[in-house]
Amino acid sequence: VAVGGDKSAVLSHVIEELVRFRTKVRHYALALPEAADALPVEGAAGAKEPKQEQKEKRKQLMQERKPLLEACDSLRGDLAAFGIHIK
Repeated sequence: VAVGGDKSAVLSHVIEELVRFRTKVRHYALALPEAADALPVEGAAGAKEPKQEQKEKRKQLMQERKPLLEACDSLRGDLAAFGIHIK
């Protein structure tokens, strides 16, 4: 509940901050670390192994960050119950 002032303007700012926060969390959760040593060296023996390792690391990272993505989806769902829809 906003005390004084234009309540709809205050609510609008709160919603904007929630959307920004959710966006930052999702970007972090979906971002991959850029490690130069994770890239396979062209022409190197076994160059397919680092690519497979990279896929495994990505899969593990996404699994670890899944709760963050679920929390973002939950926030979106909770706000939808109040008529606030984030696309």
